[in-house]
Amino acid sequence: MIGVIILVYEYKPTPLMLPTSRYDHRRADFAVNFISMLRHTTGEWYGKPFQLMGWQEQIVRDIFGIVDKETGYRQFRTAYVEIGKKNGKSELAAAIALYLLFADGEAGAEAYSCAADINQASIVFNTAKAMVEQCGDLAGISKLVPSTKRIMFPHTNSFYRVLSSETKSKQGFNVSGLIFDELFAQQT
Repeated sequence: MIGVIILVYEYKPTPLMLPTSRYDHRRADFAVNFISMLRHTTGEWYGKPFQLMGWQEQIVRDIFGIVDKETGYRQFRTAYVEIGKKNGKSELAAAIALYLLFADGEAGAEAYSCAADINQASIVFNTAKAMVEQCGDLAGISKLVPSTKRIMFPHTNSFYRVLSSETKSKQGFNVSGLIFDELFAQQT
């Protein structure tokens, strides 16, 4: 007889949840389900559905599911996630950026990938672009502009694009989501 072990992730909200907040499973499920429709973009996982590992699901549920009891706004507007190399950081960051662009419900959303230099910032963008290209639904409602490293969602007048961290020219943005890769390499 062959036995099968099925691991089921049981979510428990972070201890950092404030008493003035609550867990909205509907919002958290929506974010998790959106990411689950995406596909991996490299290596042995290429083309396979993005099934979040427990620690990834914890991050997504905490960020998108813990909301203020009165206003309904997300409690966590900043998340610092430190992950060792080759553990899926770019895939998770790209999936979150795409959620912010397509599914967060903000008209005129501006999502950005930043890093100390443009090449590093492009890694998450290129992963997100590859995810969109593999998803017919997203590809059909978006416009990919690789020359300017931009993904546009015309329906809500929203976009996701790459920026380098050179501060002289980075004023006046209305940031709704920011993925900052390799923050440790930032000089300031």
